[in-house]
Amino acid sequence: MIDAFLALYSIVPLTESIGLLSYRLLKNYAKSHGLHVFDALIAAAAIETASTLITRNQRHYRMITTLQVQTPNY
Repeated sequence: MIDAFLALYSIVPLTESIGLLSYRLLKNYAKSHGLHVFDALIAAAAIETASTLITRNQRHYRMITTLQVQTPNY
């Protein structure tokens, strides 16, 4: 069941550039906005691949101005 669900999505491998951007995001926003490691990795991957992040949790990402975020309507 989980394999069928995951097959609908693209896999974005973690690259050095995603790791470096994630680190910069953490340096900028971990203390001031409470950004966590996994949220930084997700944001960095979306930015590096020019993807829109679909999430109901805008609070974790709203301070990252270079990130395109969309809230689903469900």
